[in-house]
Amino acid sequence: MAERQDCPMCAESMRLEPVEQISRIAGTTQTSMRHALEWRCPDCDYFEEVEGQIENLSPELQAWIDK
Repeated sequence: MAERQDCPMCAESMRLEPVEQISRIAGTTQTSMRHALEWRCPDCDYFEEVEGQIENLSPELQAWIDK
């Protein structure tokens, strides 16, 4: 899988962007955070989480995931 793919909504090129996903644990005040990658379209704001492994990931994005 490459670091670019076409947006299903507007057919523009989407990019991989790092995001922090914060989940609240029910019944407590605790939160859980994980680093993830999302496909994001800069034109229409469509996004989706990356599924599976991405080959030849840039060192910056790989460092983000490994945090």
